[in-house]
Amino acid sequence: MGIFSRKRRDDRAPAPQDAPQDAPQATVQDAAHEPPQDAPHTPPHEVPQDALRGLPAGGTTRPAGPQDPVLPPAGPGGSWIYEVAGEYSSDSWAPPESIRRWWEVDRDGNVVGEPVENEHFGPPRDDLTRATDPDGPLGWLTDTETVVRGWLAVALERIVEDVEIHWLKVIDTPVVLAGDDVSDFAPPDFTQDPPSRIGVAVPVGFGGQVEGHDPAVAWGLLLWVMVPGDREGETLQNVWLRYEIGADRAAESLRIVLQAPDIQF
Repeated sequence: MGIFSRKRRDDRAPAPQDAPQDAPQATVQDAAHEPPQDAPHTPPHEVPQDALRGLPAGGTTRPAGPQDPVLPPAGPGGSWIYEVAGEYSSDSWAPPESIRRWWEVDRDGNVVGEPVENEHFGPPRDDLTRATDPDGPLGWLTDTETVVRGWLAVALERIVEDVEIHWLKVIDTPVVLAGDDVSDFAPPDFTQDPPSRIGVAVPVGFGGQVEGHDPAVAWGLLLWVMVPGDREGETLQNVWLRYEIGADRAAESLRIVLQAPDIQF
């Protein structure tokens, strides 16, 4: 997370409004984490000088990353280059509104065609549509946006000193797994009795700012689990933010935390 400083803190994960309100909450363990060592790294693309002419001051260029908006396939051996402007961008992701334009280069680094201007370029905006869709994976929650923001607030409180969130996006479809043991974790059927363990993975991207620092952008998997406690009727919860872990690892990450809800990353 770059500028974000770390701290250790115990706190409580917010329960979704459909969870039993009289169930004791779990004490949240320290969730300070490092970026995964196995995360794929895209080497910088050598942008030809001709492609840089006429770019507005302050714009930076980089290859399109796996978490960026999907573009049409480039030609054989080619790729896309983004011009990112504004305050919010990382080496692997930027909100769609921070991408001013993009253009295609061939395998030799030559520009193909004209730059494509982004009609949505401007200040980033909240977008939790993938989470709040009543027919989506989280349609069983009440006031889903408040629940997701609460999970993120608790997860960040354990790794960030007094961060102010400027905008939040759910950048891919959330994943829900549930079951009674490791052998049967699967998307739940809410028309039947709920299983004893349930977990949610929400791919998020957000912009924030710590006092005294410039705005920064971060993305990853927001994880929440609810599992039975040691006492009869006890329900325990925990949350994590897995920095720069994509939606393709959501099910894998959920299976880990459903089996070990006290794990520290």
